[in-house]
Amino acid sequence: MKKYLIAIILLLPFIKGEAQTIVAGPMLGYAEHTESLIWLQVRDVQQATISYTEKGKSDWKELTLSAKKSSDAQVIKFVLSGLKMGASYQYKILLDAKEQTFTYPLAFKTKQLWEWRGDAPDFSFLLGSCNYVNDTAYDRPGKPYGQGTNILNYMAETGADFMLWLGDNTYTREADYSSESGMKYRYQHTRSDGNLQKLLASMNHYATWDDHDYGDNDANKYFWFKDLSRKLFVEYWGNKIFGQNGEGVYQNFKWSDAEFFMLDDRWFRDESELDEKKNNKTQLGAKQLDWLKQSLVHSSAVFKFIVVGGQFLNTETDKESFNLYKKERAELLKFITDNKINGVVFLSGDRHHTELLKYESKPDDSDASGTKKSYAFNYPLYDLTSSPISAGPSNVLKTKEANNPYRVENTLVVDNNYCGIKISGKKGQRQLTISCYDKTGIVKWGYTISETDLKGK
Repeated sequence: MKKYLIAIILLLPFIKGEAQTIVAGPMLGYAEHTESLIWLQVRDVQQATISYTEKGKSDWKELTLSAKKSSDAQVIKFVLSGLKMGASYQYKILLDAKEQTFTYPLAFKTKQLWEWRGDAPDFSFLLGSCNYVNDTAYDRPGKPYGQGTNILNYMAETGADFMLWLGDNTYTREADYSSESGMKYRYQHTRSDGNLQKLLASMNHYATWDDHDYGDNDANKYFWFKDLSRKLFVEYWGNKIFGQNGEGVYQNFKWSDAEFFMLDDRWFRDESELDEKKNNKTQLGAKQLDWLKQSLVHSSAVFKFIVVGGQFLNTETDKESFNLYKKERAELLKFITDNKINGVVFLSGDRHHTELLKYESKPDDSDASGTKKSYAFNYPLYDLTSSPISAGPSNVLKTKEANNPYRVENTLVVDNNYCGIKISGKKGQRQLTISCYDKTGIVKWGYTISETDLKGK
């Protein structure tokens, strides 16, 4: 069977460090029924080869990419096609014909074709945000902001099918976002973190961004290096889709009977400090909002996850979130309610604490007269915020949000953590089970939502 290889080689200036062969990876990008992407970053090689076979078989196939030998770091994306559906594969990485060794197995799976054949497969995934890797020369003086990245090793051991990166996946500092070379250096520095490598190889990865991996703090659509930011994001992640017509990085993908709508809260974003009463400001932009609305209506998924860098539902905060874009939020929520779209759950990051919020009704702030109206949703809406992976925790306990009345009891975690979601059960009885884990992989809390809980009466 004919195989295709799509490889993207991008030369990035390596600013410091001694020569090595593998800089980062391999990382599993998207997976489909007959196709899978594998990402790798190398330096000082002429040829990169991936050799793979279905597990338990010996008919190894090889795809080799010729590269210009250079001391610069090179990003390579292998897209393997013509694969067997619902199969498990093992693979090897060879650089200049020399097989590379790893302390963990290199393997990937393709999606099962289950529709019209049986119940949707059970699956699980991780989610998290705010991954800060310390770098003394660039960090603020005093106590390091990053709390260490050993948590990533525990995440790699979970056996999850994939990871959702919710934004602030790397943190550009002042000396980074002031220049092109600085931006490139920061992406490479974070990706080459030793504790990250096993996680990259152990499951598939899907990502969106927030302000710190897009630009400066609270950056809007006029960040001066936005095109460079998008270029770097495309280079470093293995999503199948990156926005439309070269704008933004939003995407959607399916996994079993769930669909994920990963939003871009930066590319089209008006400045959050603008007075909403005087300005029709947007965070998503008209194109992306229309894409989201129509995609939600089109979706047949039991669970529809709307994923965004900042919190969506929180009405009790004055921090960066959709609470600073109330009209746009109200428009989308009213659309979901009016069109009877079942199964919606919001996933968010950014806040440097984890919590699960639950809303059954919400003020509609889109009224031009300024009169607040209230309307009920067809079913309770949840917003799971997962943060931080390794950055410093927030001071939420010292703010008015400490006793948020919409927070599900005992779900606030103000420490480094990550979340996992498992979807399981027979048709019509599917359940979504959320677990929050501390930095050593110990469960902090759990919560279960059934598919019937997310259906209108």
